[in-house]
Amino acid sequence: MTPPGRSRRSAADRREQLVGIGLELLPTTPVQELTIDEVARRAGISRSLLFHYFPSKRDYYTAVTRAAADLLRAHLTPPADLPAERRPGWMLDRYVGWVEAYRETYLAFVRGASGGDPWVAEVYEETREALVDLGIGALGGLEDPLRRQLVRAWFAFTEDLVLQWVREPATGRADLLALLTDLLDRLLDR
Repeated sequence: MTPPGRSRRSAADRREQLVGIGLELLPTTPVQELTIDEVARRAGISRSLLFHYFPSKRDYYTAVTRAAADLLRAHLTPPADLPAERRPGWMLDRYVGWVEAYRETYLAFVRGASGGDPWVAEVYEETREALVDLGIGALGGLEDPLRRQLVRAWFAFTEDLVLQWVREPATGRADLLALLTDLLDRLLDR
């Protein structure tokens, strides 16, 4: 029997709740620093019950990281009614805003991928490829291997520059966006 005030959740609902708690903590805590005890406490469950839904900390961290990556992709997906010529700029502005809002978490994600955590690297590569796909789609498609490589390289440069800019703005936001847009245009004009 369930105690008063507590309700039983389906496994899917409980997993969603636990991932949601991880997402709530991400703006202030990199995923690798989330404590299972804190997540379980916030969910009102025991630590061992959390491991019923996620067999290991890594499985939990991977689920939270994937959910955050899904949110980023959704955040950067242009609305269908946005004119094609405005899509790249719209996406770039939203990306800069995302990194501004979640710099430490995003930086931990990038560093975790480059630092040898294979599960972070896998999610990061999937996310980067999805963002490249979004970018190519916003640019009107016409994908070829060179265009994909150029957009991917531009994204790597953009990611690094935006992370530095958020920490120490060397120019205004409008100038940053103009610089990155101009660079992409020059790369793709070849």
